[in-house]
Amino acid sequence: MSDLVVRGATVVDGSGLPPYTADVAVRDGYITQVGRVDERGEVELDADGGVLAPGFVDIHTHYDAQLHWDPTASPSSWHGVTTVITGNCGFSLFPARPSDVAWLLQMLSRVEGMHPETLATGATFGGGDCADFAANLERGGLGVNVGLQVGHSAVRRYVLGDAAVERAATSDEVAAMVALVHDAMRDGAVGFSSSQLDLHVTHDGRPVPSNLAAHDELVALAGALADFPSGALEFISRTNLEGHSDDDRALMLAMCAASGKPMNVNPLQPLPTQPDAWRAGIEFAEAAQRAGARLYPQSATQQLQVFFALADTFLFDEMPAFRDTLTLPSTERAQRLTDPSVRDEMRAQWADTKSRNIVFGWNNIKVARADSHPDWVGLRVPELRSLLGATDELDAFLDASLAEGLELVFTLAGSGGAGSRGGGANPATAAIVAHPLTLPGSSDAGAHLSSYCGVDYTTRLLTEYVPDALPLEWAVARLSAIPASLYGLRDRGVIRPGAVADLVVWDPERLAAGATRWVEDFPAGGGRFVVDAEGYLALVVNGVLVRRDGVDTGARPGRVLRPGA
Repeated sequence: MSDLVVRGATVVDGSGLPPYTADVAVRDGYITQVGRVDERGEVELDADGGVLAPGFVDIHTHYDAQLHWDPTASPSSWHGVTTVITGNCGFSLFPARPSDVAWLLQMLSRVEGMHPETLATGATFGGGDCADFAANLERGGLGVNVGLQVGHSAVRRYVLGDAAVERAATSDEVAAMVALVHDAMRDGAVGFSSSQLDLHVTHDGRPVPSNLAAHDELVALAGALADFPSGALEFISRTNLEGHSDDDRALMLAMCAASGKPMNVNPLQPLPTQPDAWRAGIEFAEAAQRAGARLYPQSATQQLQVFFALADTFLFDEMPAFRDTLTLPSTERAQRLTDPSVRDEMRAQWADTKSRNIVFGWNNIKVARADSHPDWVGLRVPELRSLLGATDELDAFLDASLAEGLELVFTLAGSGGAGSRGGGANPATAAIVAHPLTLPGSSDAGAHLSSYCGVDYTTRLLTEYVPDALPLEWAVARLSAIPASLYGLRDRGVIRPGAVADLVVWDPERLAAGATRWVEDFPAGGGRFVVDAEGYLALVVNGVLVRRDGVDTGARPGRVLRPGA
């Protein structure tokens, strides 16, 4: 008897071939039959009218901490994801000396928008290498599979200590870092990640460690992957949102050449300040392919509804007066926010939009939650100014925030977040999605918890960009087989006899991304935004049913994946 039989499904098998109708049988975690299955299964799923596909692989997550207390990687698993790739942007929690774990968690609390008390309470990793981190996750049980990337900032902190956020590395220090990356790959990491966005700062306002790395350091660390048959690079250049400068392009090609591995780049998207920069990113990916490199930008199909509060936001970090103030301890922070000279600096930097990538006007900022002043909800900043009798919008914005202990929650009016099914495709995004070198992703799942939730990219790709931008079979391949291949995950991302049974079933008539909502379900009372999903009928991880009709079954068959295993 089979452990599981899915009957009568429209199978989209991950190969890129057109769909077909079949039964699929599973035993001991592997697919044993595809076609007509006569024997009964211990568990039977009637999928007549439903679509059966390989489980999705999310290549850009930050679940490194959350998996310690939430083994299901929610809400990604709600949207068909069976494998998450962690440690992106250079931010893994290993390698780490025990004395450095708290520092790494504090850095994550700022740069990735995670509640510090939640991280301190919920993350159980006490330090060590890739093997130690993997063992710690598996001891707690996993509801999804996990691919671990070793992050540049953690490696740099391990070797340089406090100097990691102050200076370039010496040649001996670079050699020590290369050895650490090599060890992580030997122990089962699926890749190496780094980023150099100036927007990324630590909890005390200094550059994250990877931002201090010279190009030679990055090329040397990428080269550590050359000794391994599988693996990938993930990198975000300093000029990513502009389509990459000539210097950054040369760096990325050198990293690909030194490693001999593919690189995924996050993300391509039209921005109000640079509406055509995505075209430059596409052009670079095409040029890289002609030069023999494998460089894959990510697309972003989410309709992000952005929220923020001054207590923990990163949205203003491109402006030094805001960044240097908002990264201070709470008492000093409140004092500086009332200082007229500090406010004058903030005004001047707010007015200068030329050097910023994140730009929005006061009229775009609307109150979303005000616990002590509920009558403020729905007001835009100019309306707050009139209500409070403030001199200008900046004073109104800061005075209102201070009145709520900097926990006043705003949203950017016009950002997404409403539930929808179809009809929401952006023409520029559709062109990005359709390009053969791009991959769906950029969810940032597990990060920016108080700002937005991007896990719905899988569902929105299937409901808003299929079939006009991509046929269903190509969309599924890019969500499953292609990212699995990119990271060397053998026998995953496809439906065929002998492949691992990571599967997702959905009702195409009901599939939809739900609304964005706030929940407080994390340790130490931590909250986050989530996006609901509708129409997913079943999720199977390593042959075991982990979700059925939108409900967690409690099964924890997930594991940390090693390349080629």
